[in-house]
Amino acid sequence: MIESESPPKPPVPGGSPRAQRAAAFALLLGTLFWGIGFTWAKQGGEAVHRVTGLPGGSGFGPIFVLAWRFTLGGLVWLLLFPAARKGWTWRSVARSVLIGGLLGFGIIVQHLGLDLTTEAVSAFLTSLTILFVPILMTMVMRKPPRPMLWLGVVVATLGVWLMTGATPTGFGKGELLGLACSVAFSVYILAVNAIVPHEVPWRITGGQFIVTGAMCFAVCALTPHGTANLHPMAMARILATPAVWQNVVLLAIFPTIAAFGLLTHFQPRLDPTRAALIYLIEPIVAAAYAAIAVHHYPVPMAGAGAALILVANVMVELLSSRAARATPPIVLD
Repeated sequence: MIESESPPKPPVPGGSPRAQRAAAFALLLGTLFWGIGFTWAKQGGEAVHRVTGLPGGSGFGPIFVLAWRFTLGGLVWLLLFPAARKGWTWRSVARSVLIGGLLGFGIIVQHLGLDLTTEAVSAFLTSLTILFVPILMTMVMRKPPRPMLWLGVVVATLGVWLMTGATPTGFGKGELLGLACSVAFSVYILAVNAIVPHEVPWRITGGQFIVTGAMCFAVCALTPHGTANLHPMAMARILATPAVWQNVVLLAIFPTIAAFGLLTHFQPRLDPTRAALIYLIEPIVAAAYAAIAVHHYPVPMAGAGAALILVANVMVELLSSRAARATPPIVLD
């Protein structure tokens, strides 16, 4: 039931260094789920194409998997958490549509690109949020990150450059879609930090899942043969395929419910640039899991790039802890 209005929630404070470390660990765990999910998403999309007879590179398969992943994730979320079903206002609906719309756009173009390139390259290009987030914070919000974070950005950007092969050649349609996804996710990260502290995280998380799922179904209908494959009987035939439903269920549980649940609850406790640095672990996990599970190996310099990304995260964490210890506690009379 939608209520007329309710007073906004107070912003979630950054909290103590211990609380921020807990938030960083939570985002790291969610990032691990996202990294593994790249292979599940690619396998699921390819399985849909085999069942429907659509050619590889068709947009229907990956977006169909996304549509069911987020719709299933949203329904399960609303069923599991009573707080997600209560206290809805028109402002809550608008916020869910905004955040869900940004997430939906970013993840749709990401998975369209994923079907045209490798899991690792798609994840690497998504990681360029590490550049776009601090740039947007500086130029649009007039809130530049702290110097220690800029240092981490420089080191991590070099790592991303090495992981992509350190060359601009071979930059095709799939890579361009990955770059567009990176911009959209950068805006999404900033929107989460700005909106979620004024909302109930349980509610906004379920809302964004439903909005994203609806967007994906709409895009499916616009793809070639999309309307025919969205017929109930056709969808039942597709979802009955083990390679489809198994990957959809895995994606709904881990990279959706678990990972985005952690993001919505814990990301507002950290600086957006710090969160973007943590999310850079995703391509490392994506590349490692793809190599183990389906033998898709990254470029030779990927190891050096991964090492630099890890160094950037450790360096920022150590510098932040040192700065926190050097700051004298506030004593109240």
